[in-house]
Amino acid sequence: MITTANTAYPLASYLGDDPYREEYLPESDGKPMAETDTHRRYMFDVLDALDEHYFDDPWTYVTGNIFLYYPDETGKLQAVSPDIFVVHGVEKKDRRIYNMKVENKAPEVVIELTSTSTKMEDLGNKRFLYASLGVKEYFLFDPFGEAVRPLLRGFRLEAGEYMPIVGTRLHSQVLGLELRLEEGKLRLYNPQTREYLLTREETHIARRAAEAAKNAAEAARKAAEIKAAQETAARQAAEAELVHLREELAKHREPKG
Repeated sequence: MITTANTAYPLASYLGDDPYREEYLPESDGKPMAETDTHRRYMFDVLDALDEHYFDDPWTYVTGNIFLYYPDETGKLQAVSPDIFVVHGVEKKDRRIYNMKVENKAPEVVIELTSTSTKMEDLGNKRFLYASLGVKEYFLFDPFGEAVRPLLRGFRLEAGEYMPIVGTRLHSQVLGLELRLEEGKLRLYNPQTREYLLTREETHIARRAAEAAKNAAEAARKAAEIKAAQETAARQAAEAELVHLREELAKHREPKG
């Protein structure tokens, strides 16, 4: 939901060439970060997938549900809190807010998880706002299928206006990924690797599977070493027994008297 920063906290004032002072900007409006458990789970799944995708890129910032501050037409700072947004070309670091006056760059991709209570705002105010800020791509996903049809919608900025991205698999030119619906869930697909980006749960499962496979391989290696050692010991014992028997046989064959 679009919000004006809480007037109980003074907005930063612009002082000469200094940027807006972030320490004066509210970080929360006191509202829950997601409407339902389902919205929150899907939001985290997409955030985690993008975080992992850009893990080794120090100049791609992925975040969600923090205040994005922008100056309005009068220069006064206003705030909006996108569910998910991505910015290329800014440092990957922890932020308490994202201040466009400080960062000097708007988000490039915004993803909102919409609902019946936020539909009008997501398709109205936010759509207009993000276009005016220069957000290149804007995606909407309705987890319950109650607010928008189709459940997944996308828009790309062209000549200052959002034009619909057509298709059931929405290609993001900015991310180089496809947004897809799989069994009603929003998934991110990498057409280069032909694989889905993993959610946090899938990442944990994959890591546990890799660790289990590593442990199994190590156990098999140790078992093979033990077996090889046992076979070597058995062979050496048999060879020693054979030598002993030959010596005994030789003694019996020696002429007596």
